[in-house]
Amino acid sequence: MLHASSSSSSSGASKKSTIVRSAAGMRIARAALQAAFLVSDELGAGFAERLFTSPKRHPRPAREQTVLATARPFHVDVALRSPRWHGHVTRVAAWRWGHGPTALLVHGWEGRGSQLGAVVEPLVAAGMSVVAFDAPGHGSSPGTRLYLTDLADAIAAVAAASGSLHALIAHSFGCAATLLAQDRNGLEAPRNVLLAPNVLLDDSVSQFARALALDAPDRALFEASLADHAGVAAGALTLDRLVGARDTQLLVVHDRDDREVAVTQGERLAQRWPGAELVTTAGLGHRRILRDPAVIARVVQFASHGVRPPASDLVREVDRCLARGEDL
Repeated sequence: MLHASSSSSSSGASKKSTIVRSAAGMRIARAALQAAFLVSDELGAGFAERLFTSPKRHPRPAREQTVLATARPFHVDVALRSPRWHGHVTRVAAWRWGHGPTALLVHGWEGRGSQLGAVVEPLVAAGMSVVAFDAPGHGSSPGTRLYLTDLADAIAAVAAASGSLHALIAHSFGCAATLLAQDRNGLEAPRNVLLAPNVLLDDSVSQFARALALDAPDRALFEASLADHAGVAAGALTLDRLVGARDTQLLVVHDRDDREVAVTQGERLAQRWPGAELVTTAGLGHRRILRDPAVIARVVQFASHGVRPPASDLVREVDRCLARGEDL
């Protein structure tokens, strides 16, 4: 069930690490990290940074493969501005559906563009074009590492290749990257939807440090290495900076039972963004919120506001044929 609500002033960090997921994995990583710091501070800080920026690829389930089968695939070249990569250009996989004003989908850490695929068909039916992509190191895109700044660069590049945006729809870590892309790339969309937003970045770093038992000096070395290679310190990316001055519309949807990103993150974001609407759910957690029919309906209603729907079912069928490459 959806609940429109006003957000509270409380704060909270994520309840479950999205970087090191299992107890066994944490024990192994902690031991390896401690050994690395014994060898040298530089080795330990570099290893901690690698752990923090190395996503795990997950297989694409059948429902996502089905969605991608109806898309028009393309690729986008992304110039990575993080000091670590020195302007290296990487090519990310992207997909487009439908015709009309564009909605850009942005996945989160260890996700895929098709993870938000449940909104594709209803957005196309509402008269929109939908674009999704896999971030570097994710899904079908090359790479093994990802900084927040890399994802922001990818969002800006895919947006530039997609034409004027009517809506941005992002999930989890992708929400922070979307806000950063808006802050430093001038990217804007009239309608913004942020689902289970992970936007308190200093909290994420703190949680990672606690999970791996980094003491204060080792944590400082890790954070310095991360800031040097990402090009920006997590502590500098406050919610005030990420949000800035806004006159566009925002819908925040967050589940109160989310064990990975606490609902207080969504509440604080909605408080900071003038005129934002916060909708809370129950029992969906961090990922099922992306497939819940009531959530999908609310997201599509908000994102497609002001878009004229296709003139007829015939137009929709033409769009579907074009997407599949079929003869008319």
